[in-house]
Amino acid sequence: MTDRLRSVLAFAGARWGLRAADPTALRQLQERRLERFLATTLPRAPFYRAWAGKPLAELPIVDKATMLADFAAFNTRGIPLDRALSIALDAERSRDFRPELDGDLTVGLSSGTSGTRGVFLVSTAERARWAGVLLARLLTPASLRHLLDPRRPPLRVALFLRANSNLYGTLANRRLAFSFHDLLTPIATHLERLRASPPDILAAPPTVLRLLAEAREAGGLAAAPRQVISVAEVLEADDRQVIERAFGGPVQQIYQATEGFLGASCPAGRVHWNEDLVHLEPEWLDAERRRFHPIVTDFSRTTQLIVRYRLDDVLVAASGPCPCGRPSRSLDAIAGRADEVLWAAPLAGGDPVAVFPDLLRRTFTLIDGLRDYRLEQHGAEWRVRLDPAGSRGDVETAVRAEVLELARRLQVRPPALVVEDWRPEPLAGEKRRRIRCVARPVPGEIR
Repeated sequence: MTDRLRSVLAFAGARWGLRAADPTALRQLQERRLERFLATTLPRAPFYRAWAGKPLAELPIVDKATMLADFAAFNTRGIPLDRALSIALDAERSRDFRPELDGDLTVGLSSGTSGTRGVFLVSTAERARWAGVLLARLLTPASLRHLLDPRRPPLRVALFLRANSNLYGTLANRRLAFSFHDLLTPIATHLERLRASPPDILAAPPTVLRLLAEAREAGGLAAAPRQVISVAEVLEADDRQVIERAFGGPVQQIYQATEGFLGASCPAGRVHWNEDLVHLEPEWLDAERRRFHPIVTDFSRTTQLIVRYRLDDVLVAASGPCPCGRPSRSLDAIAGRADEVLWAAPLAGGDPVAVFPDLLRRTFTLIDGLRDYRLEQHGAEWRVRLDPAGSRGDVETAVRAEVLELARRLQVRPPALVVEDWRPEPLAGEKRRRIRCVARPVPGEIR
């Protein structure tokens, strides 16, 4: 089968194959594909040969550290970590991301937001299927009509990322003009390129989308893409508001990581799990069973196996069926990562209580006159840096009041809040981290 045919079949299956399906039909499809994966693909990776023939629930839960410790055992080609890492680091230094390993393997390197960079391998065939599914999940009907109309110019896509990849190059063809914008390049250069070739689809991290939105509102960018897509970072409410106002339409989201293409947003605004490709086991973090760490098994991958792989993302499950009608499970929000959870002492005593990042972000959105902030926990202290639009004193007073109100609602003791001077942080290809737990409190430190 040619790669083009793989992409077309993947597109058709993802776009129309599940249109009439209900949740039961989707579960049955997932079970069939998962059963085939466990029987035929799983035993090809040395790590999993001992579990051949076992049901998924009996396989071990792994994480990034487990995989990196024995990288060759988790892929079906026996590629050791040092070989993969060498290719990836050379690409990072040269900014040439085209070289492949063994003639058909793309090697990728994650940004290392959680402290350790992840390495991933994807074959040419997997790239082709990924391209078809991604386009199927993201293209609006108007963009699809443009893509399929030979009388119109190619559909132009501008993608802003820290690193390019053959994965994205797979998308390019005669009807799809793909341009990569390196986040290490100054924003003025990007604005010039966008003015010269306005994109139909703009995909970038929220921090970059906001800069482009502000440039558009100031008259420095005339581009009016029909689709704006948020990638790589959490899309926060204040950024969404500015971006949607500037570009005049909703912001879509992609949920993608080293571990695969996990989900994408629908017209109703929810992020839907790609359950026809990925099996999800929630590891619940709260009594309400809303927030969870995902344990994922990607049964579409055949090179580097992702099986019962625990991510440290914090996701917020949506309740009830989605208004869009899709049968897959959906999320209300991608709240952040495990190290964005802060900790406070309960009024009634006992173990520290988790304060989730979505609650913290909502608290800061309630504060008038605040342009930006950074919040870090260092043991017993919550250290906050504020970028006020007006009086710093008024903003600081409002921050303290809102943090006290949050503590009251959560029935925890107010944290020791230390306000520090604002320090701008360069984008330079790094993901923005507004909230971070640098050091959890030791037992007895907060009370």
